[in-house]
Amino acid sequence: MAKITVFGLAGTGTSSAGKLLAERLNYRFISSGGMFRARAKELGLSLLEFGALCEREPEHDKGLDQEIEYIGETTDNFVVESRLAWYFVPDSVKIKFICDFTERARRLAERDGGTPKEAGEAAKIRDRSEALRYQSYYGLKNFGADINFNLIVDTTNISTIDVVEKILVYLRANN
Repeated sequence: MAKITVFGLAGTGTSSAGKLLAERLNYRFISSGGMFRARAKELGLSLLEFGALCEREPEHDKGLDQEIEYIGETTDNFVVESRLAWYFVPDSVKIKFICDFTERARRLAERDGGTPKEAGEAAKIRDRSEALRYQSYYGLKNFGADINFNLIVDTTNISTIDVVEKILVYLRANN
């Protein structure tokens, strides 16, 4: 039984790899990014608008964080992609994805539309907003610090399948 948390900034491939990893392990997949996007949609807001709302009204973020924390306390055998799941599920295997910014922007433009330049600018705004919120809420000055993670995978130039294989090799070796 395992709890696996996958961290990565937008465009690093956390959702794609997380889904495939969960499938390969026959685990439940949870996407906090999906939860965040769904809440934004419910409120009729873009991601950037919802992020700005969260800066003014922290209960939106904190509610999602509490959901992740509850899942971590009450269940096993899941993969959750989230910026802070490593923090809220301390007994998880903590995996960090990194990716070249240009590639992140290209992937985000492909996923969300627009140009890579526009997607990159939106990602920078979102990254800054999250950093400010997480420091304000939880005192996390560098929420993506390498020291918080068991495994770091650079997803820039490898396929989702290869990312998942790297994780599976790590899990087998550290089981």
